[in-house]
Amino acid sequence: MVRTGFRYLFIPLLATIILGAFTGTGSTMVSGPCSNCHTMHNSQNGQPMTFDGSAVPYPYLTRASCIGCHGQGGTSNIVAGIPQVNHTDTDDLAAGNFAYMLGLKGSGVDDSKGHNVIDFGNLEDTLTYPPGGYDKMPSADALTCAGVYGCHGNTNDYGNSDPMKAIAGAHHTIDTDLTGETVGKSYRFLLGVIGREVDDWQNTDKGHHNEYYGKTTPYEQECGNCHWGHLPAGSTITSLCTTCHVDMHKIDTSGDNIWLRHPSDILIPDDGEYAAYTEYNVNAPVGRQTVPTDISDTVTPGSDVVTCLSCHFAHGSNYSDLLRWDYDQMVADGGSSTEGCFICHSTKDD
Repeated sequence: MVRTGFRYLFIPLLATIILGAFTGTGSTMVSGPCSNCHTMHNSQNGQPMTFDGSAVPYPYLTRASCIGCHGQGGTSNIVAGIPQVNHTDTDDLAAGNFAYMLGLKGSGVDDSKGHNVIDFGNLEDTLTYPPGGYDKMPSADALTCAGVYGCHGNTNDYGNSDPMKAIAGAHHTIDTDLTGETVGKSYRFLLGVIGREVDDWQNTDKGHHNEYYGKTTPYEQECGNCHWGHLPAGSTITSLCTTCHVDMHKIDTSGDNIWLRHPSDILIPDDGEYAAYTEYNVNAPVGRQTVPTDISDTVTPGSDVVTCLSCHFAHGSNYSDLLRWDYDQMVADGGSSTEGCFICHSTKDD
């Protein structure tokens, strides 16, 4: 269900006001006049200084919320140097686009196309808890962009239920070395996660994409060991995802070690059908056991890793379950497809 009228939802003037707010060097450290983003008293010549004209000031003396800066709902995927997670541009950013879920783009409004963050006023109508999650978790309609009930910012402090508090200070961090030690030094402000970021937030082709960190042993979360109070184990994207989607890559531990869910944080085998995946495909990103210094255009079966992002977008897509492709079109022995599931399962379509 899409709800409008929230004061933080849409700020059309922002693009003309914030110029040079973000550097173009690959760092997320903000540069430029402080007044681009902050207001000392939210008052000038009798008028509020918030971008949406609200007399109620935003936390940390900012002129807009997370969505007010990054989710303007316009026609460009990057506005004045600010990456947009909700737009109608032809090209989406690496994490996808909430616009598919909200109905601004694609085949129409559908909650299953994206994470239902309440920052957009979009509340979960179907699920009670995250898929693969437990009833001890916060309800699915409590999901925020950042904080203890979100993905970005400080998820390790029960007091950080407010997204602005959880992300505070991160944009001013010199983050050329993503060690995961702080929010500002974590990959895309995902606390504890490491990786390599491209400077325009886009996975465009085999030579221009983010590099994700992956491990070869999936971490089995235990009930209650969710990221509200814990950092993602192993600093991988998959370990972050499984703090909410706890049960989504299970092995039968009764003795046979048979996969019950699709594996993640596990090696791509270097034999059989998998051995053919050697040229990097942005429709099936892989994790690296060691994050490379330079972006690699190759995949190395037997060394590189399946991650949650190999099949899913983080924000949203035009397909159910945030998938990178239409699962209904994945037809075994279909004869000609080299996309989707068949990027890795290269002989299943023969």
